Amino acid sequence: MKKNIFFNEGGQASAPFELMVAVIIMSFVMVVGYMVLDTVNTQVCLNSVDREMTEFKLALEDSVARMSSTPLVFRPEGTCFSSKKSTLKIYNEETRSVCSSVCGFAANSCFIMVFSSKMPGISTKRKCLNLPAFTSFQEEPTCTDMVLQGQGFSTIDPTIEGEFLPGSYVIRNISSVGDHFPRICVWYKAV
Repeated sequence: MKKNIFFNEGGQASAPFELMVAVIIMSFVMVVGYMVLDTVNTQVCLNSVDREMTEFKLALEDSVARMSSTPLVFRPEGTCFSSKKSTLKIYNEETRSVCSSVCGFAANSCFIMVFSSKMPGISTKRKCLNLPAFTSFQEEPTCTDMVLQGQGFSTIDPTIEGEFLPGSYVIRNISSVGDHFPRICVWYKAV
C-alpha cells in the first residue's frame, strides 16, 4: 500500500501548536518594543526638562549678575512635566554636605533648583544656582510693572512649590544701587 504524502495528518495536528507559539513570540516582541519606546520617550522628556532647567538657571544668574531683565520661555517637551504630578522649585539649602554634593563647592547655604515627579521611572533632577546667599524673590506690590501686567504677566515666587509652571517668564533684578543683596522679581504668563 502506497502512502500519499499530501494527506499526512501529522502536519495538520501540529499547526495549531505552531500558531500558538508564533502568537506568543510576537506578543513578547511587541511588549518589549513598547517598553523600549516608553523608556526612550521618558529619557527624551527628561533631557528636555534638564535643558529647560539649564536655560532658566542661566537666565536667572544673568539677571542677578548684570542687574538686567531676561525673558525666556519654559516649555519642556513630552509628558514627564505634568503640573499635577511634577514640581519644579528653587530652594535655599542650608546643609553643607548637600551644597557640596550638588554645587561642587563647600558652602553653608546655596540655592538649588529641583525637579521631581510622582510619575514612575522619572528621577529627581537638581541644578545648583550660582546666586548670592541672601538673594530674595519678591512678589507684588514690590514687583509692580504695569507694562508686564497689561500683557497678562503676574509675579510668582519660584521658591513656593506649585508656582513654577510651563510658560513665558521675565526675570528682573530690581535691586537698588545701595542694596547689599539681589532682589529678584519673576513674572509668569501661561502660554
